[in-house]
Amino acid sequence: MKTYQLENEFVRIEFLNYGGILTKMINKKTQQNYLLAYKNQEDYKRNPYFFGATIGRNAGRTYPPFYQNYQGAKRVLDTNEGQVHLHGGSEGLHQVEWKVEKLSDTTYRLTFEDTQSLYEPMKLELIYQLENNRFTIRMQGCADKPTICNLTNHSYFNLGEETTVAFHRLQTASATLQLIDEQFIPTEKYSAMLSSEYAPFNFSEEKAVQKALNLETPLSKICADGIDLAYCFTNNDDKEPKIRLTDRQRQNKLTIYFDQEACIIYTLNKLSDKVKLENGGLVEKYSGITFEMQHKPNYVHTTADYLVTDYQAYTIYEIE
Repeated sequence: MKTYQLENEFVRIEFLNYGGILTKMINKKTQQNYLLAYKNQEDYKRNPYFFGATIGRNAGRTYPPFYQNYQGAKRVLDTNEGQVHLHGGSEGLHQVEWKVEKLSDTTYRLTFEDTQSLYEPMKLELIYQLENNRFTIRMQGCADKPTICNLTNHSYFNLGEETTVAFHRLQTASATLQLIDEQFIPTEKYSAMLSSEYAPFNFSEEKAVQKALNLETPLSKICADGIDLAYCFTNNDDKEPKIRLTDRQRQNKLTIYFDQEACIIYTLNKLSDKVKLENGGLVEKYSGITFEMQHKPNYVHTTADYLVTDYQAYTIYEIE
């Protein structure tokens, strides 16, 4: 497990070859690391919360856990969250060692040939690039046969010194909410978040994350009293920011641009391991918030043309 660094006068990024995991995104103006990170590097080998990891081959939840391959045959997927195939399964990309090539002081290429997963073989590439105060992740995949590819990064953000993000202020671009059933399976139903049950999850106007926590509603209880939902954007203009996040003091700001159709927003509602964080504290409920840019969850069962031979996606993190 090796650590690599990109740095300029505005930002310092650190990442691991293991899982392509991001461990630091430091705003040099305030010296704040925007990312939740484990204190002990060895904890990334277990990584119960997927901190900073590259997720794939199929991000999000797939249920029933199978897909039809390019020959029309049923391919059964493993299950690692009850009966659900989550984040590429028990041997997803978050656990592989990527080959790392330094292209410049501010650009690295990470490559991995995925030949042993449950999916058809695919050559994968990540480009990590820093330009001024913008950090860009470009994800690419190339396969000889049509296959599944739906990648994301699973970094958790906390832009301040508070132990939770409850008082961070969040704003999203206009979106509909993909609804889930009681087994946490994404459905084909969507909400414009106008009703009293769903309105607290509407962040089209900036408000505190706390407004969507501990609501005592059926949806909130399914989500373990936090946010764990897919926002499906109504405007796919990738030049417009999809996510804006600031700490309570407004000293640190994160703006995210991306070209994917959906984003899972999750506020670390479900705790398992009490892992020690880099700041010395322990992981606690709502310690961070993650934005998982991807296809709509369970898209292999709702989209006709889900198999690809070429895959491309990008995310830009603007750090202020």
